[in-house]
Amino acid sequence: MANVMDFIEENYENLLMLAIKLNGNWADGEDVLQTVAAKICSNTDAWKDIKYCKSYLVTCIRNATLNLKRVKARQRFADANDPEWNKALFASDPKQEYEVVEWIASLERHLKHYDPELRNAFIAYYVDQQSLETVAASLGLSKRQTVKKFECMRTYLKRHYKHLFVQLSILMSM
Repeated sequence: MANVMDFIEENYENLLMLAIKLNGNWADGEDVLQTVAAKICSNTDAWKDIKYCKSYLVTCIRNATLNLKRVKARQRFADANDPEWNKALFASDPKQEYEVVEWIASLERHLKHYDPELRNAFIAYYVDQQSLETVAASLGLSKRQTVKKFECMRTYLKRHYKHLFVQLSILMSM
């Protein structure tokens, strides 16, 4: 059995690289690793002798990464000042809140090769249920051009991520 803090000190670079890889950027990776280390430091007696430090820390980093992504997703959509989104995101049902945030994060991750503006418009149309006119105007495109771009994105999801396409089909039928 080893002391977790000693393990963090000895393997800091590897843990940081894992956190960066999971978060996609250096700043968030550092924040996540610092959050995990601070939590462990705040109560060293409880964390003193953990049998599998590496597995434990990888799990902590993964969970902290998910928490950070949820917080960022909430902030991004709360900033939109959309009362419907705020009602759905900050609903009293934590399961519903979790599912909405995870769905958006999943869509963004799987559509990352598209421009951020197009991704946001896609999410605004299918998840936020904004009108096609509003979404097309935000992109500076005609409704027909926007529909074509969204059709390509749906085809991409259907071809590469069948489970997401099924979820999107359910959203479209509501």
